[in-house]
Amino acid sequence: MKLRIIAIAALCSIALMSCRPNHDSLVQRITDEEQQLSMIDVAADDSKAENLIGLYEKFVRYNAADTLSPIYLSRAADIAANLGQTDRSIAILDRVINDYPDYSDLAGCYFMKGYAYDLNGQYDLAREAYAEFVEMFPDHYLASDTRKLLPFIGMSAEDMLNALLDSSSAEQLADMD
Repeated sequence: MKLRIIAIAALCSIALMSCRPNHDSLVQRITDEEQQLSMIDVAADDSKAENLIGLYEKFVRYNAADTLSPIYLSRAADIAANLGQTDRSIAILDRVINDYPDYSDLAGCYFMKGYAYDLNGQYDLAREAYAEFVEMFPDHYLASDTRKLLPFIGMSAEDMLNALLDSSSAEQLADMD
């Protein structure tokens, strides 16, 4: 009886293993899909973009420890944001931030999170995300510009211009003293 249970368990294991996609073939499918879909095409063909996001997520599901996983998740977040799925983009970025703290472009994920909140009109959360980015990565090439833009997040172009003109006039008056 025990031999029969062991044999059934072994067959189940083999069956489950055969259902798992091959790493290299999945990478090749992703590469092929990426080549067929440029960012210009994302809005024009949501189904191709959704398919690519699905392939990225499938790869990560079966290869979470692979060095390609945070890269693919970052790409999925970027595509989701371009599709207007900012909540999905933020969730994917949070996954990269939490699951892959040693990812080489972690700074880009923090910045993109602020951008996604900004796109979604969640300006307070955008400011928080950008401030976190600047605090964690003060030497990043985007940090200086981000610091300067923080006060203007959520402002209309007209309000931004007025604020700049007001601060410029104040600085000119201060220089006269």
